[in-house]
Amino acid sequence: MQDNIQRAIENFQESVSVNQGLTALNTTVYLLLGGCAALYVRFLYQKFSAAVSDTDSITRVFPLLLMVTTAVIAVVKSSLALSLGLVGALSIVRFRAAIKDPEELVYLFLCIAIGLALGAEQPFLAVGLLVSATIFVVGMHLTERTNRDHKLLLTIRGNADAFGDDENGVLSVVKLLMGGYSLHRFDLENGRGQLRITVGRMTPQETAGLIVQLRQKLPECEFSYVNMNSAV
Repeated sequence: MQDNIQRAIENFQESVSVNQGLTALNTTVYLLLGGCAALYVRFLYQKFSAAVSDTDSITRVFPLLLMVTTAVIAVVKSSLALSLGLVGALSIVRFRAAIKDPEELVYLFLCIAIGLALGAEQPFLAVGLLVSATIFVVGMHLTERTNRDHKLLLTIRGNADAFGDDENGVLSVVKLLMGGYSLHRFDLENGRGQLRITVGRMTPQETAGLIVQLRQKLPECEFSYVNMNSAV
C-alpha cells in the first residue's frame, strides 16, 4: 500500500515538472493558433463558398473541431497505447448529421488537417496548408466569377390557346429565340398550358435579354426560370 502511494506521488511530481509545464505551455500556444486558424477558415468558407445551405450551421464547429484535433494529437503522439485506445474509442462513434454539400466536408477536413499539423508541433506545415488552400480557393472563385454561365430551367404558363402550332404559339417562339432546347414537361389541362424546358448555357446578360424578348413575343404568358448552377 505504501509503495503504491509513493509511486502515485512520484507520478504526480513528474506530471508537474518543468518539462511537462513547458509541454503544456506549447500545447496551449498551438491551441490558440488553431483557434485563430479556424476563424480564418470560417471567414474563407463564408466569403467564397458556393454552398446553398446555411453556412453558419457548419462554420460554428470549425474552431472547436480544430482545437480538439490539436489537443488529441498532442496527447497521443508520444504514446502507442494512447493511440491504440483512441482508435478503439473512435470506432464506436457514430455521426448522425448528414453533410449536405461536399464543399462542407472539404472544409471540415481542412480544419482536421491543420489541427493534426499543430498537434504534431509542425506550425509551418499548418501555415503552408492554410496559405495554399487560400490561394486555390480565391483563384477558383475569381475564375468562376469571370466565366459564370447560366443553365436555365425555363417554365412558361398561359392559356391553352397560346400553345398552338401557329407562328405566334409558344413552341414556335421558343424555337425561334432559342434554337435548341431540351423538353422536360408539356401539359395542357383545363384550358391552361405549361411548358418546361432546359436552355443551354448563357451569360447573365443573354438570360436577361431572352426573358425580355419572351415577354414581348408572349405578353399573355407567365415566365419563371431557375439557374441550374445554383439550384438546390
